[in-house]
Amino acid sequence: MAKYCGQCGFKADDDAKVCGRCGAFFDGPGSAPVPASPNKLKKIFKIVIPLMILAIVAVVAANIVFSFIGSKGLVRKVMKAYRDYDIHTLISLSSDMYYYGEEEVAEQYFEDSVGTDQDEFEDLVGHSYKLSYEVNEIYDLSERRLDEALDVIELGYPEFDVSVIEKISIANLAVTAKQGKKSIKREINIWMTKEGDAWKLLYIE
Repeated sequence: MAKYCGQCGFKADDDAKVCGRCGAFFDGPGSAPVPASPNKLKKIFKIVIPLMILAIVAVVAANIVFSFIGSKGLVRKVMKAYRDYDIHTLISLSSDMYYYGEEEVAEQYFEDSVGTDQDEFEDLVGHSYKLSYEVNEIYDLSERRLDEALDVIELGYPEFDVSVIEKISIANLAVTAKQGKKSIKREINIWMTKEGDAWKLLYIE
């Protein structure tokens, strides 16, 4: 049999008392601990390192997936339509409550809301600005505020069944419009409803 020096890893005979490379003692006072053989260490590293890499990849993949689904996914879609002034897409992403209001009310609302923001960006930084955003936070309304919001919705859309709304969340975003050295930053809130399994756009403020 062979053993390995705890100081330098040198392979020695099983009955050796002193390391032939560095002189460390194998037995008795002042002896060096005998480590696992290099082959065993290699096997451990072969198992541990791939598992660590797999865990990192899984976390990154999960973050990417979640950014495309649920409330985060809705924010991405809304902001793309917001940037492109795509009113048709904004309407298609909106809460079902708009189907119970006056015709074209959603279209008029989003044209005014998004159009006002884009007019401001153009006036302050120019017509060829680039838009970027960061999500500051996404949070659910408290039970008290949720009840207040549902009362307002029910008052404005009496034919809409507000019980389909399970929760209302707000995404607070920092939006930056930039052209050259000019830039303007402002905050907007995207109100979202969870209706069944789907997240829907309520409004932008």
